Amino acid sequence: MSDPRPDLRALFDESRELFVAFGDRHRQDIVVALSENPNLTVREVSEQIGLSRPATSHHLRILREAGLLSERREGRRTFYYPTLRTSFEQLRTLLAEVERQRQPVQ
Repeated sequence: MSDPRPDLRALFDESRELFVAFGDRHRQDIVVALSENPNLTVREVSEQIGLSRPATSHHLRILREAGLLSERREGRRTFYYPTLRTSFEQLRTLLAEVERQRQPVQ
């Protein structure tokens, strides 16, 4: 009889970008800043967290690629805002499976 539980390694692999994105203090600061004040530009984010614009752009790209932020363009300006729901659902699924696999198979 095969184990009906999902492959925990695959769930961790699917969540790897989230862990990388949240693993840096500057990216955590960006998520907090945008959660408190959505729709900021790179300049505004860099001023709030005290990083250069190139460094801020780098961190914003990582957060976007992990699905934690989205962007909206108005002319030449780009505004960033948090999009955490899908990422949090992915983490909830992973954590629930870790908890479930702690239980013996019956």
